[in-house]
Amino acid sequence: MALRICLIIMFLACMVIGGAGWLTTKRGLEAESEQYAFSLEEVNRLAGIANEQVILTNQQIKQANTTIWELEKKLAESEGFVAYWRERAQPREFESLDELKAWLAKDDTDGAIYIFGSGCLTNYDCDDYAVALVHNALLDGYSVSTQIVGDHMLNSTIIGNKVYFIEPQTDEVRFWGYRD
Repeated sequence: MALRICLIIMFLACMVIGGAGWLTTKRGLEAESEQYAFSLEEVNRLAGIANEQVILTNQQIKQANTTIWELEKKLAESEGFVAYWRERAQPREFESLDELKAWLAKDDTDGAIYIFGSGCLTNYDCDDYAVALVHNALLDGYSVSTQIVGDHMLNSTIIGNKVYFIEPQTDEVRFWGYRD
């Protein structure tokens, strides 16, 4: 009988110990579950922040791409501008007297009217005409320079081996001599 009581006490002790273990396990699982729920909330919060960052980054990329496109467009325009002026910075000589006369006929430098002492274009005289002709020739890619002969400024240009003087107020062209 004592053995039976001992066995019953041992059985009850195992049940209590086993129940306590189960209770401990249950409490541990509940704590882990709470920790998991907290971690899941934190992960969701961080994922929301990351999504906001992705949206912001995509907007910045779109703005950067727009800026790059605008800069590439401006670069292309400036390259065209550079090519335009590079061509004019290395002006060419007229190929013939006919080409020079045809260009002078189209050029409007001689169209400025100056009447000495009239007050019209008071300070516009021979040097102003000559400088304007050089400017217009350069814009069209031709080489024309200024010359002073006595008290008068006019223009000169070279065609082949010949030097010509141009009266910028009238478009008159005169052979001056040979370059060589």
